[in-house]
Amino acid sequence: MSEQEGEEPQERELRQIFEEYKDMWVAMIVTKRDKNFQPLAGRVVANEVDRYKLRLKIVKYDDICIFFSGDTPYPLLI
Repeated sequence: MSEQEGEEPQERELRQIFEEYKDMWVAMIVTKRDKNFQPLAGRVVANEVDRYKLRLKIVKYDDICIFFSGDTPYPLLI
């Protein structure tokens, strides 16, 4: 799923994003954060199964949040 080309992405709650983009790498502009500055909602600007391909889609954004919306087959160290 992705927004129509040239259309402004809709704001979604983080749980909605995890459901809609299951098992994908997601890049979003954060629009709402909790008291600990963790993302609660945002606008998805790119999604991809391959995280390296995702990086190519987001080079024009300065402030972006990237996460994986599923269980990984390998441990992620951040």
